[in-house]
Amino acid sequence: MGKPIIRFKGYEDDWEQRKLGELAVFNPKEELPDEFEYVDLESVVGTEMLFHRTENKATAPSRAQRLAHTGDLFYQTVRPYQKNNYLFEKPDKHYVFSTGYAQLRPFIDGYFLLALVQNGQFVKVVLDNCTGTSYPAINSNDLAKIEVFSPTDENEHHQIGAYFRHLDHLITLHQRKCEQTKKLKKYMLQNMFPQNEEKVPKIRFEGFTDDWEQRKVTELGEIYIGLVTTMTAHYTDKGALLIRNSDIRDGYFEFGDNPIYLDEEFVEQNSSRKHQVGDVITVHTGDIGTSAVITENEADSIGFATIVTRPDTKKTIPKYLCAYLNTDTHKRFAMRISTGDGRNNYNLKDYYNCVVPLPNLEEQRKISDYIQSINHLITLHQRKCDELQKIKKFMLQNMFL
Repeated sequence: MGKPIIRFKGYEDDWEQRKLGELAVFNPKEELPDEFEYVDLESVVGTEMLFHRTENKATAPSRAQRLAHTGDLFYQTVRPYQKNNYLFEKPDKHYVFSTGYAQLRPFIDGYFLLALVQNGQFVKVVLDNCTGTSYPAINSNDLAKIEVFSPTDENEHHQIGAYFRHLDHLITLHQRKCEQTKKLKKYMLQNMFPQNEEKVPKIRFEGFTDDWEQRKVTELGEIYIGLVTTMTAHYTDKGALLIRNSDIRDGYFEFGDNPIYLDEEFVEQNSSRKHQVGDVITVHTGDIGTSAVITENEADSIGFATIVTRPDTKKTIPKYLCAYLNTDTHKRFAMRISTGDGRNNYNLKDYYNCVVPLPNLEEQRKISDYIQSINHLITLHQRKCDELQKIKKFMLQNMFL
């Protein structure tokens, strides 16, 4: 018995302890249709079904056994820490799930039950009852015996379920907008730069008609490699920011919760390697070719084994050069000539051979401003999604026992 920390107004009663098997029927048996949509363990990510495939009963995989009814909850019993669980709310009965899911037909609000099994505390208990290490799994009988806390008032079930339904809807909305904007960016990057030695791109801003030039990146500015010496002895809580290859994203930097700083004395000894605003930083090892531009936030930082281009702004705009380096065309070039065993390396001598298609500065500015506006939208949706995920995690921890 007990009460959650966060609760809707009007509810005071203790929650009761029940076995999960008391809240739902497990794995109801039913004859399969001759043809159905099969949902395997790769089909569900998070709380969304991303895809399914048509199968015939006679030739379907042997694991295709769980015929879905509207309202059924499918719990991933293999690697449950992934939390890929799905509440089936489609109107028809022609979806069949893999036996890698436990099928729960709830007696209570389905979305409440979905939120309950997504709760970190519940997942921890499940993992404690799993067998196997590389692929931990729990069987349906053991899952049904796990004890959980549940409200005694049915209305509280519904309110909690409705809250998490709304939260998941918002998360999905921003995830989709983010993915759609990324697809738009990819399409525009493919079509706003000339392809296959063409003189002009397929998509162009109004008023520009001149042919583009082809310039080697070495003609466009100063290029050097970041420091490759051991720096761990110079790590500190504050000082100059260290930029690693893993910090570079497509048009921006991402340092996580624990950025690395270097002490001032070490930085001054290597002052010639300090980044300036407008420098273009490119991945040398890993996701090669991916690039971002140094802003005021990263000024005076130092790169570890990164490729640094300091553009001559009379020839090219930093954000334009960065946009081109992030195209599939450039990344394919980088991959084709990369070296390394296991991890790809984009060597400086190979980068020197990179050819950049170049319009006049005004057209460069138009293109880079447009790509930056798309990057801004992607960042907004991603940030909102991250915020909502944090809210969901907090509420799951505090609205359940």
